[in-house]
Amino acid sequence: MYVNPYLQKIKRVKDHEDRTGYLWLDMNENPEGLPEKFVKQTLDKINSLTVSGYPHKEELVELIAKKEGLSTNSVTLTNGSDEGIKLMFETFTRAGGKVVAVTPSFEMYRIYAEMMGVKLDTIAYDQTFQIHVDDIVKKIDEETNVVVLLNPNSPIGTEYTECEYIQIIERAREVGALVFVDEAYVPFGVESQVELTKKYDNVLILRTFSKLYSIAGLRVGYILGNPELIQYIENAEGSYNVNTIGILFATELLKNPEILHTLAGVQEEGKSFLCEQLMRCGYEYLGNYGNYVLIKPHTDPKELADKMREKKILIKTYNNPLLKDWIRITTGSVNVMQQFWNAFTKIEME
Repeated sequence: MYVNPYLQKIKRVKDHEDRTGYLWLDMNENPEGLPEKFVKQTLDKINSLTVSGYPHKEELVELIAKKEGLSTNSVTLTNGSDEGIKLMFETFTRAGGKVVAVTPSFEMYRIYAEMMGVKLDTIAYDQTFQIHVDDIVKKIDEETNVVVLLNPNSPIGTEYTECEYIQIIERAREVGALVFVDEAYVPFGVESQVELTKKYDNVLILRTFSKLYSIAGLRVGYILGNPELIQYIENAEGSYNVNTIGILFATELLKNPEILHTLAGVQEEGKSFLCEQLMRCGYEYLGNYGNYVLIKPHTDPKELADKMREKKILIKTYNNPLLKDWIRITTGSVNVMQQFWNAFTKIEME
């Protein structure tokens, strides 16, 4: 029996555990979720025909296009940002080709590169958590299919300047490479680079409804770019790749922007509270952008994570050498951050 040899070599750890009863501070979801009133009102719109028929995307695509100032044929929906990344690899990379990216970063870029037999050529953050754009540009050559930029990058939370984006994009265009800008965390402190899709024909923007929009469980994302690139992506998509309930919730959220404004304010208030506590107690931390903060604890991170789990709080740790002494905390409301801080400081003082 034939099995794709690239898939045979991949080692994956799938985390599908039941996390009910835990405080979720490990995967950058909204730890408190959407307002219950909004959820109930949206669920009331569901009937037997809603779930028995195939999904239709048109209204949501139109809302996204209007919000982003693009035409509807510059938008395509994806099954979360994960599928968006997979579709990018399937559409714009070739076995034996190369993708340029930074490290550490979102692990699925490595996984999909291995799936496709593509070399992931990475530039590492230095010990001061800086990345040098000239190093990225130097990596872009005739073998490069795609350059991945994260705006901001998780978990370190850095961003690029407009001049740096243009420098990378123009070098990529010289060699016929795509620039794929992952904006999963763009609502949290940075500006979107969607305007670049209007100026350059080799740029795609990836977004998700999993973070600020707080519907990670419904798996809705989207890609923005010029219509020709979007058509290529859609040629690789499944016929009905995004489910009806996900589309419904995403549509209702875009129709109720005041909810998103409130969610962003609650997260920012909680993040400011946490950073103030960290600063007051002399902790090293990084938290410029994104709904997360990197913290260097006094306790061994793995030991700390185990003890926090006993207290029903989940946090993120790393094996990457640069981050092995750090933890990442998803930021939420002041109440959520207070729960974390109380448990964290108690363990740190043991």
